[in-house]
Amino acid sequence: MASINHLSQELIFNILTFLPVLSLLRCKAVCKSWKSIISDPHFVQDHLTVSHNKPPRPFSLLIVIPTGALEGFYLETPGENTVKLTLPDFMYGMHIHVCCCNGLVILADIKVRVLYIWNPLTRLFKLLPKSNIFRSCLNLIYANEFGFWFDSVNNDYKILRVMYGNFTNGVDHIYVMAAGVYSVNSDSWREIPVPNDMRGFRSVAFSKRVVGRDALYFEEKDRIVSFDLYNEVFGFCQYPDSGERMSYILNFDDSLGLIMKSGGEGAALSLWKLDGFGDNVTWTKMFNIEPDVKIDRVFMYLGDAQFLAQDSDIGFFIYDDKKKKNKTPLARPFQGCISAVQFTGSLVSLKGFERHE
Repeated sequence: MASINHLSQELIFNILTFLPVLSLLRCKAVCKSWKSIISDPHFVQDHLTVSHNKPPRPFSLLIVIPTGALEGFYLETPGENTVKLTLPDFMYGMHIHVCCCNGLVILADIKVRVLYIWNPLTRLFKLLPKSNIFRSCLNLIYANEFGFWFDSVNNDYKILRVMYGNFTNGVDHIYVMAAGVYSVNSDSWREIPVPNDMRGFRSVAFSKRVVGRDALYFEEKDRIVSFDLYNEVFGFCQYPDSGERMSYILNFDDSLGLIMKSGGEGAALSLWKLDGFGDNVTWTKMFNIEPDVKIDRVFMYLGDAQFLAQDSDIGFFIYDDKKKKNKTPLARPFQGCISAVQFTGSLVSLKGFERHE
């Protein structure tokens, strides 16, 4: 039998791009040639592209359980065994905010005094510099929101941080808010002006943000806050007025989506998509979901007509709208979960990354 090394380097390169990250990390130990291929930045980019575009589009959920016997990060992929990921030693025992982009994850402690970019599969991380932008919000009763995206125009990874809270001077409660964008390329923060209309911003739980093609969205009770990824300005839009909201804001085909229910008992659920940006936006109805399927809430759109949803009888499940009525419960229950995000593993490594053991 001929050795695989008799194959051309180009063919080996192409074959390896179809393997998952954990398999590739093991393949690096096979021989120097394979290690060289897998470590090549061109391979890292091609592997990420293949991972995003495989038909049907694959998905995994990165589940965060902060305390108790199951503390840690779990990679939940339908049809595969649950994988527990090793949390950096310095993060154990902390409450964690998490959002991800291209296999990279943002980690922060409960007070968000320190921020990291981390690749949980390669176990490389980078400590982000601190900024005076948020000094006015320190030592307050406050909250933080984050957005994380890849700027393809400038080949740069960026993070939006919005920090807000209240303090009292003994007489009045004073609301304080600050926003800044971190750039990996410059390794620095820039302050972003916060419009007066955004004062009093309060996001809602679980699915707090959606990154679309051109904008980042945060969900509030009565409106949606947007952030233009290229002009770096905040804006606002209203929810569709076509019934009851049955989902958190969703990423639907690189835009914003919502599941709405109109009519009385037994009414069909419909997926609506946001078109446009800023003051010129419209909501377009895309399709109905099978009316006989019991869905109490939709949490994520996973691509390829699949949704992460909840039924009070069976808990969290994957619903496939192409197959109709097909409900696949998640293997691991969500008890203790504070965050679950869609995750695509990658070999992406950034300047300044270090390894933790």
